[in-house]
Amino acid sequence: MKKIAISAVALAGALSLLAAAGGEARAASAADLAQLLPGMPLERLTPQQRDELAQVLSTQYCYCGCPHTLAGCLKEHKGCHHAPRMAALAARLVAGGVRAPEVARMLGEYYDSFEKSKRAKLDVKDYGPPMGKPGAPITIVEFSDFTCPYCQALRPQLEDFVDQRRDRVRLFYKPFPLPAHPRSGEAAEAGEWGRAKGIFWPMHDALFTHPHELTDDDLATYAKQLGGDPADLLKAIATNRYKARIEASKAEATAAGLTGTPTIYFNGRRYTLPDYSSATLEFTLQDEEEWHKHGGWQRD
Repeated sequence: MKKIAISAVALAGALSLLAAAGGEARAASAADLAQLLPGMPLERLTPQQRDELAQVLSTQYCYCGCPHTLAGCLKEHKGCHHAPRMAALAARLVAGGVRAPEVARMLGEYYDSFEKSKRAKLDVKDYGPPMGKPGAPITIVEFSDFTCPYCQALRPQLEDFVDQRRDRVRLFYKPFPLPAHPRSGEAAEAGEWGRAKGIFWPMHDALFTHPHELTDDDLATYAKQLGGDPADLLKAIATNRYKARIEASKAEATAAGLTGTPTIYFNGRRYTLPDYSSATLEFTLQDEEEWHKHGGWQRD
């Protein structure tokens, strides 16, 4: 399982930060930040968090590829649109309570995940239909377990996010039942049965809505309510009709770096941030759209 950490603070606004005289980077103080980041709600950060943010900006290098620290890029490379975004992400993580060394690790992991060599080739052809416009340019694949409380917590946020961006993104659900969760396998079988019968999303909703009501009788009731054949569903569960399909999904996810549920991928890129808020998902979607459009980061 992967615990969902939702950031309580969404920081926005243009960033502008000066490096030390003589061209050598130094760590900005909290006072520097207050003076040099006009419009940024620094009052929402504790003094320690401001120090953490200053440390990150002064030691990490901008992902645009310039030879500056992030602080130096913000000063010397004013045309760079990447540095303000990276700084905003760092601020969002710090505001969520992440310490500077861990922020540095997360930033490195996040930007490294965009590289082609890091992206997984995920099969969505046989796992439709997607939520969202079928021809949307960005594909999100979610590996999930109907009985996982963290998956249940993410579900409304992720689905609302996709529903509001249907022309930009499409969402595919793929099963990853956890053996430690009672009835997870049967629920996954019911989900794949619903997919085969053309009622996947209604069955998906029924399973997520009733995570503690997954007996055979419960599942048969859901099938009947959705216009399916409950006897056929029970036969599918008893014979593990979709076991091979489910195991293939799990093997694919494990090979793609999944360590718990839920895990989501943007065009094969594993989402590595601990924040599933709409603001941060929108942030990473914008990054993915830039990468998709330009075949990499757009040149400034």
